[in-house]
Amino acid sequence: MKMLMIVFRESIVQHIHALLKEHQITSFSEIHNVEGQGETGPSVKSFFSPGANCMILTAVQEPAAARLIDAFTRFRETHGLHEHGNTFPLHVFALPCEKVV
Repeated sequence: MKMLMIVFRESIVQHIHALLKEHQITSFSEIHNVEGQGETGPSVKSFFSPGANCMILTAVQEPAAARLIDAFTRFRETHGLHEHGNTFPLHVFALPCEKVV
């Protein structure tokens, strides 16, 4: 099993939900207004920088994880690696996951 951590700008949340639905991912946790700084620059929801991030965590079996990672890779390539001179604000991380309770 894999835990996918999907971090993206809130402005593309509808696209992310569509990809999850397309791949029959119905169980996930979603966190809004995630602040931080990384490859795409600072992510802070304020008057000067309204681009806060969103994070989705989903635990899926490995074959489903591989298909979803491929889908996110294609989505990112289709929408270009750069948006307004920055790296496209979508990152997916895969972590080992074991259900214990």
